This record gives sequence, C-alpha cells and structure tokens, in this order.
Amino acid sequence: MKTIFKIALIFSIFLIVALNAKAQEETTHRKHHHGWHISDSTNMSDFSCFKNDFNMDEFPFCRHKTKYNGHWAGIELGVSGYATPQFDMNFSRAYPFMNMNTARSLTVNINPFELNVNLCHNHFGFTTGLGLQISNYYFTNDYVMLKDSAELVAYKVQDGQGNLVDMKVNKMVISTITLPLLFEYQTNHYRRLNSFHITLGVVAGLRIGSYTKQVYNDKDESYFLVDANGDKIATFDVEHYTVRDRGAYHLNPFRLDAAFRIGWSHLNIFSTYSITKMYQKNQGPELYPFTVGITLLGW
Repeated sequence: MKTIFKIALIFSIFLIVALNAKAQEETTHRKHHHGWHISDSTNMSDFSCFKNDFNMDEFPFCRHKTKYNGHWAGIELGVSGYATPQFDMNFSRAYPFMNMNTARSLTVNINPFELNVNLCHNHFGFTTGLGLQISNYYFTNDYVMLKDSAELVAYKVQDGQGNLVDMKVNKMVISTITLPLLFEYQTNHYRRLNSFHITLGVVAGLRIGSYTKQVYNDKDESYFLVDANGDKIATFDVEHYTVRDRGAYHLNPFRLDAAFRIGWSHLNIFSTYSITKMYQKNQGPELYPFTVGITLLGW
C-alpha cells in the first residue's frame, strides 16, 4: 500500500503542475451569468470563479468548465469486501478462510483520463475512460490458499513443534484494468463548485494480476499445511518474513460492476457492486465484490 500511495502522490503533484502551466498560457477573457472568466496580470485566465470579483484566495476552487464534464478521472480511496447472493458476509463453514477484516481491506483507484459526450444541454452526458484498481482483501484467519488446485482450497499452517502459526498479515491483492460506461446528470456545467451530480452505469474490469501475501513472525523455518483433521498435506520453507505468491486463485478474469456516484462541488462518493461472480463457476464460493469510497483528487 505504501508504494501505491507514493505513486498516487507523485502523479497528483505532476497533474497540479501541468494544470498551473496550462492556466498561465491562456490569455482569453469573457463573461457570462454563471461565472466570471478573466485575464489579468498574473495570466490566471479562463477560470470560472466563485464570485464576479476574482480573488486569489479562491483560486483553488476556480475551474475552467464550459461544457459537460463527468466525474471519473482522479484518485480514489475506498473500502472493499464481498458478499453472498443474499448480501450476507457470514460465509459457509466450507470456506472459513474467506472471513475478512473489512476495515483494513482498502482499494485504490487511479483513473488517469476520461472521455465525455454531451447528450442534453451540457447537463446530461455519457462518460467513459480508463482506470487501474488495486484491491486489498485482508483475511482474519491464518490460512494459506493453494493456486494450483482443482478448486479453491486453503489450509492452516503448523510449525515443526505442532503449533498453529499466527501471521502478522494475510491478504490477497487483485489488480484490475477498468473501463467505465457511465451516464451522469449535473446541475451546473459551468463550474463544479456549485454543482450537484449523480451518476449511474457499469464498470467493466479485466484482472491483470493477483497474489497472496503472508507476513510471518519467524523466517528460515519449515512449516506444514494441515487440514481440518490435523493431517499434514504439504511442507514449505519460509526464507523471509514476507511471502508473496502470484497466481489466479480461480478468480474470474472478467468482472462487471454496477456503479453509482453522487456528489456536490468537489465532493464525490462512489460505490460499486459486482454483478459477476468473484470466482469461476464451480471453483470457489459464490461471492460478489463491492467497494464504497470517496474521490481524493479529481480532474
């Protein structure tokens, strides 16, 4: 997660510098009843501001906006999980390893660009684009999943003395390329500072990577995988505290999420609920991922 936030921070700084450079190049000025577009000695021109009298203190809230502009591009942070078809998070006893810590299961969306199509008077439009989603699912129980089994299975870990091993971290990370297909209504297409918006649509996804990660208390140890009866299934060596194991883990390579977004001004709250199963048919539990979050930085 630290690497993800570093990338997001660098990308945000680059974007802010680029926008400031573009603002200084503009020299046109015009006025309409929704805001004041100006050109002054500071070359801070073509920005739609909060009041008719431009004030430098309000500059962060000024935004060049003369037509329909959707709410997709930006950096977002959310909480993720998965539920049964009955919208329940109490899972079958056959899959105790799927119990998760939702509060720690964070998702980061990095959506670099969007394409907007005005459909009606610059208030209603269609938005698409591209994004990268990185989801972390933290498990509460200390199981290790197998990636090369006929179906999804996981086993407890036992040390050489027959004691069950406690892990500092046990999670799965899934990376997905996302493609939104969104319809949005917004009340004010001239400036976001005084505009309400609501968005409905779907977000298609293609999984490009997944891995499990365990952090052990000891390294240079040999451990055993044991089943529910305590029988040893396999043995493995841990040379480092952190173990990452990349694989598909029977995850569905494609997903389609129902998407909902709502907000006012620069505030944007989003949620998604998958209408496709998390795991491939007959290879894992029937679960449907969801995410609820907020936009940290939009453009």
